[in-house]
Amino acid sequence: MKKQLIVGMMIVGLSLTALTGCFAPKPTETVEDFMTAIQEKDFEKAATFVDPKGSEDFDFKSMSEEAEAIDGFDPQVVFDGISNGYKFENPEEVKNEGDTAQVKVIVTSIDFAAVMTSVMGDVMPMAFGMAFSEDEAAAEKAMDKMMMASLKKHLNAEDASMATRTVTLNLKKDKDGEYKILSDDQLMDAVLANASEMEEIFGQ
Repeated sequence: MKKQLIVGMMIVGLSLTALTGCFAPKPTETVEDFMTAIQEKDFEKAATFVDPKGSEDFDFKSMSEEAEAIDGFDPQVVFDGISNGYKFENPEEVKNEGDTAQVKVIVTSIDFAAVMTSVMGDVMPMAFGMAFSEDEAAAEKAMDKMMMASLKKHLNAEDASMATRTVTLNLKKDKDGEYKILSDDQLMDAVLANASEMEEIFGQ
């Protein structure tokens, strides 16, 4: 009797595990939910679909923390801007092996590299003018303020350049068996179109 009870409990446990796997979101659903959250400007929700471990290329989680400034930028200004006109279509699972998967998706959004080029054009004259300022702290503060104003202006411009590209997002199951999008250069391109070109803008 005791042996039968143990066997029964094992069967129930295996069944629950199988059911959990059946009801867990598919890789394409995770990508759809993530990008829908971006469209809705809900970056706190979007972050829940991303692996919390960032990479050297990109760290979406740290960008998603509203109170945190990154390289002098207010993340919320960037997020609100890139949500304008953000579209995605045809998420397609192209690979699924073990705990990893890949989803190819077509994304259209504001060309972030083009925006940053325009921002640099706005602030560079001021930067040269402040190069010899005696009050360095005040100069940096004024520069940050001007840069944020320029960034907001170009991100929300009616004639902002749009970029359409196909990205292949990498996903991995977490400890609960749910797929999370890896925070890598592919995710960066899906969120910030042509962001990799910014290295050329800054001469890196």
